[in-house]
Amino acid sequence: MDEVKLERVKDPQGATETLMVTGSVTICEARDFRDALLATLEEVSEVRVDVSAISGIDLTGLQLLCSAHQSALRRGKNLHVYDGGNATFREAANGAGFQRHTGCPQDRACSCIWVEGES
Repeated sequence: MDEVKLERVKDPQGATETLMVTGSVTICEARDFRDALLATLEEVSEVRVDVSAISGIDLTGLQLLCSAHQSALRRGKNLHVYDGGNATFREAANGAGFQRHTGCPQDRACSCIWVEGES
């Protein structure tokens, strides 16, 4: 498995930040991934997590994305996942049962990252 790399990139206006994720996101990298998600959410109102270049993700990584989205909602912020059609990400999300037609009960804003996933 490839080592995970997490890179934060701010847009020129500073309102949105992209967390670029490459490599493999597994339980071994959970702390670093969680810390990067939380730090990004602390600093901007809109976060885009780009997983288009990941080579692997396990259930822990998927759960962290879901938890980060719920944290963003509680803080009145937005979190979006961009997968760029990455088959590895989509297969992992589908295989773990994350893809759905409606969001969870906490998703009153209808912004669930697992509904009709962004591409």
